[in-house]
Amino acid sequence: MIFKNATIFRLADSIETDSATLQAAFNSKTFIPCSGIRPSSFGWVSPIPDQALIHEVAGCLLICAKREDKVVPSTALADTLNEKIQRLETLEDRPIRAKEKQRLKEDALAELLPRALPKSKKIFGYISHSEGLLVLDTSSAAEAEMFLGCLRETLGTLKVVPPQVKSKPIDIFTHWLRTRLLPEHFSFGDQCDLFDPEEGSSVTLRKQDLATSEVRVHLDAGKSCTKLSLIWHGDLKVTVDKDLVLRQIKILSSDDSTDEEDDLTTKLDAAFVNMTLELSRFLPALFSALGGESRD
Repeated sequence: MIFKNATIFRLADSIETDSATLQAAFNSKTFIPCSGIRPSSFGWVSPIPDQALIHEVAGCLLICAKREDKVVPSTALADTLNEKIQRLETLEDRPIRAKEKQRLKEDALAELLPRALPKSKKIFGYISHSEGLLVLDTSSAAEAEMFLGCLRETLGTLKVVPPQVKSKPIDIFTHWLRTRLLPEHFSFGDQCDLFDPEEGSSVTLRKQDLATSEVRVHLDAGKSCTKLSLIWHGDLKVTVDKDLVLRQIKILSSDDSTDEEDDLTTKLDAAFVNMTLELSRFLPALFSALGGESRD
């Protein structure tokens, strides 16, 4: 199981480690599908089909949340709302005020929601007590906040903070591109995002040699690097943004091969252990390259 993204948090306090207590807490917040006029739902599901809500592997706790939203097409909502407005205007022979239109819109949404098709997504995460980390497989700040909110309700309390580094990632990324000098074991990937804070202009480079003069021209014009693709030790490729969110995680040389007769759980465990080991080595190196991590 390889995460495609990683939003990282430092655990400010320890989390209950008693397995039975944790399982009971997570069971109290299991996912319940949307029903009736309930537009969305968020709760815990098993990270591995037909198993417990918490799966422990190599000292890490693998968990999974499911988000479900009922999607009402904007055109269907607009058509239903217009029908209600026209009907009321005809019956009462007067224009409909803004507040009435808002109420009619809410009525139209409530009418359409029970027939709307649900759209769902799973968000995986893992807790590493030894490293004091919570890592979520999402690059969306909104999804991360929903996950944290659900976890906080489940545990009763949860104090986490994003990792803090002593240098601004934007300044370091820009310096690396300008000098073409990276810390040991790091090399450029093939993409970056550049942004000019004064002009508001931006450039997105994909499948590009980042050591070319084209990149230097943009930097000389005043742009800074807000997102940079990196390769570490030649076997981990990842894009890091200015908030230290990792995207497009890819292990180039994977040693998580398993026997063809191994079951699904064994295969997932092998891939998950490989990934967490890579991240446990990469994150300290990344933080160090950005001036070191501040624990204030």
